[in-house]
Amino acid sequence: MASQNNPGRQFDKQHAVTIVATAIIEKYRFVGYNGQHATSAGGVNDSQGTSEYGAAVGDAFSAITSYSGLVEVAAGQTIAFGDPVKPAADGSGKAALGDSDDNCGRALGAGTEGHIIEVQIQRHVHPATP
Repeated sequence: MASQNNPGRQFDKQHAVTIVATAIIEKYRFVGYNGQHATSAGGVNDSQGTSEYGAAVGDAFSAITSYSGLVEVAAGQTIAFGDPVKPAADGSGKAALGDSDDNCGRALGAGTEGHIIEVQIQRHVHPATP
């Protein structure tokens, strides 16, 4: 599916939820259950999906939660096809390189800082705590 806001970029939106923004949301970002850009902190900060559009505080927006969505690659990151990805540590909701123990998706494209890549959305997993 390609839209006017992302010409030439493909993704497969199979399910989405409506979230009310509790902070300014940028399009193509991982978003948390709390209505903000997702982080790797866990709980309500975990990634619920990816934002299709931006939103102002108090506005409703859709977050893709099933199969794939588009996400912007974070500063200083190089992501290859198939890499596990997670929200960047800076709270931007952009994609950063994850690993098998800490991720919320798989890259279905490759990119570096500022590129928009397709991400297969998965349940966010975190390292086991002792």
